Amino acid sequence: MKALVFDAPIPTYLATLAAGRISDRFYVGPHATTRYADIEDPPLPTTRWVRLRTILGGICGSDLGILTLGTSPSTSPFGSFPFVLGHENVAEVVEAGPDVRGVSRGERVTVNPLLCCEPRGIQPRCEACAAGQHPRCTHFTDGDVPPGLMIGMTRSLGGSWGEYFVAHESQLVRVPDAVSNQGAVLVEPFACCVHAVRSSLPSGQERVLVIGAGSIGLLTVAALRALSPDAVVTVLARHTFQGEHARALGASTVVSARGDYLPALAEAAGARLLRPIIGERVAVGGFDSCLVCIGGRRGMEDALRFTRAGGTVVLLGAASKLDGVDWTPLWLKELTVRGSLTYGDHHHASPHTHAFNEASDLIATGRVKIESLLTHSFPLSGYRRALATAMDKGGARSVKVAFAF
Repeated sequence: MKALVFDAPIPTYLATLAAGRISDRFYVGPHATTRYADIEDPPLPTTRWVRLRTILGGICGSDLGILTLGTSPSTSPFGSFPFVLGHENVAEVVEAGPDVRGVSRGERVTVNPLLCCEPRGIQPRCEACAAGQHPRCTHFTDGDVPPGLMIGMTRSLGGSWGEYFVAHESQLVRVPDAVSNQGAVLVEPFACCVHAVRSSLPSGQERVLVIGAGSIGLLTVAALRALSPDAVVTVLARHTFQGEHARALGASTVVSARGDYLPALAEAAGARLLRPIIGERVAVGGFDSCLVCIGGRRGMEDALRFTRAGGTVVLLGAASKLDGVDWTPLWLKELTVRGSLTYGDHHHASPHTHAFNEASDLIATGRVKIESLLTHSFPLSGYRRALATAMDKGGARSVKVAFAF
């Protein structure tokens, strides 16, 4: 099968790192860490797994971080090489192991790619998985499959940047006939946002700031509007077209992240700006909570500065080293800062549900309309154009880019 494969032996890693500084095009190629290749179809690990033909495979910011070697090496023990990239997906079942129940060939599914205890055949499940907190699983390196957090980061399972991949029966979520492929491929990233919003759900007319208006930021706006409809949502967006999407999804205010935007953020937050002896202005008051959907230093600093005393900052962006961040507001304002990874159960939701299933249901019932966020699709053979489009958000006006098979 054709696929985009990542492998990182040290000499190849160093050569790609050096070449990528010259041009992004050198991150992919026959001598780079990511290559377009013809490989064998992945085998079924056990009798409870299925083989899937990819219909659409989304390009996630975390995938681009891997491809451009921007991901922290501290995540490398939770992967196994080489692997086919891609975890956002909609696919068709083409083969089922003999012990698989409740799914048939030809069915259209989207796959929860997280490789926690159940897909790994771990019994008894770890304490986190038993409690429904699957991102906190302690067995991402154990069991029936090679080490890895999820499909698309693990050897021998394939990924959605390939023509076929495999998944455990517990990972499958049926796609209703009424849901388009374009909607289905957004279930996985939307589930990440549902999980983050559920973890710190605003009440009443609380003020919420979403920093970043890429696909995760915009899907976070959609999750906030669906789950906390009275919240007053402000979005800090880099590009004008992103702000247009944010307003269409229900943002109350959009602030442009260009120029001196701090006064506009202060106005939206109901905060006062004070000027220190040197350095950036300091906010008094602010948003009740902030969701950081980008990975850079400035996003975290804005969140710390503009979240009110006692408020909460949730980090969705795949940040690694935030050099130069001034953490003073964390203790000065007694903030709570929490990370959010993928999706899990939410016992306080009514009814009790898993974020992945809730995301699927919100799309299927039409409570969120997010299909327009899939702005571009390309055949896998057009991977260079696809990746360039995903990286050039401003020039291409891209939000979500996918491979179409």
